[in-house]
Amino acid sequence: MNQLKSVIKGELIKEFRENTFEIVRVDKFAKHSAGIKNTYKTNLSAFIFPIKGRAEIEFDNEIFTGERGKVIHGCKNRNISFKVLGEEEFEHINIYYVAYKYNNSNSYMKSTFEFQINNYDEIIRSLNQLMEISSKLEMKSRVTLQIQTFLFLKELFTEQNYKKILTEKDIVADISKFISENYMEEINLNKLSERYGEKVSRISYLFNKHLKMRPIDYLIQYRLTMAYTLLNKGLTIKDVSKKVGYNDEFYFSRLFKKKFGVSPSKLKKG
Repeated sequence: MNQLKSVIKGELIKEFRENTFEIVRVDKFAKHSAGIKNTYKTNLSAFIFPIKGRAEIEFDNEIFTGERGKVIHGCKNRNISFKVLGEEEFEHINIYYVAYKYNNSNSYMKSTFEFQINNYDEIIRSLNQLMEISSKLEMKSRVTLQIQTFLFLKELFTEQNYKKILTEKDIVADISKFISENYMEEINLNKLSERYGEKVSRISYLFNKHLKMRPIDYLIQYRLTMAYTLLNKGLTIKDVSKKVGYNDEFYFSRLFKKKFGVSPSKLKKG
């Protein structure tokens, strides 16, 4: 059964910004044979934009339904097949690219996944413009294609009309997990906003809706809970303060007393 890779916009944007990749071409295809699978091996990575009809698109054992409103990503060295569904032919536009390096083993560039978007007519218009640039052979057009396609993908990933595969609860759970694993680092709303591709106001809203607290309050609560455990293990107040992300031990002590009703020094004496 197809296990879809969850897509986090901020991570997707970051990967395409930090990794080296080259747009090879933008092209349009039509498939007519309903019910017949056409299988071949991929040698490039690609974003597939269905524009007409429906088809079952299979990468090895991962199956996606290609239809308007969806974007499907495929990677190289996979067996891909298309099976047209229904009588209408299946048309799609592909953006092919080559990635020259990957920053992590769970790279989006090496994965198959899908996401949904609105304003699809506008997306198709932009793709037609990219196809026109791609059809020209001169060097200037190749450079233009690289720049314009990157800008197109960046806008595609960051549009607020992006329909998230992750539910609201999934997003809050993922942010909570991130905080619990990185509480000793500097974390603020702007960093969370960049990581998850969400507005600061929306992250605060989701936390308040599902956890009844702000993200900063969750961070403070987690840090102080960890601090309580470390103090009971015998670590100094200064060391504990730094280990949970506070360089100012006096500020840390005030927060600690506000939460637990006793200062760190009195806790250690007790």
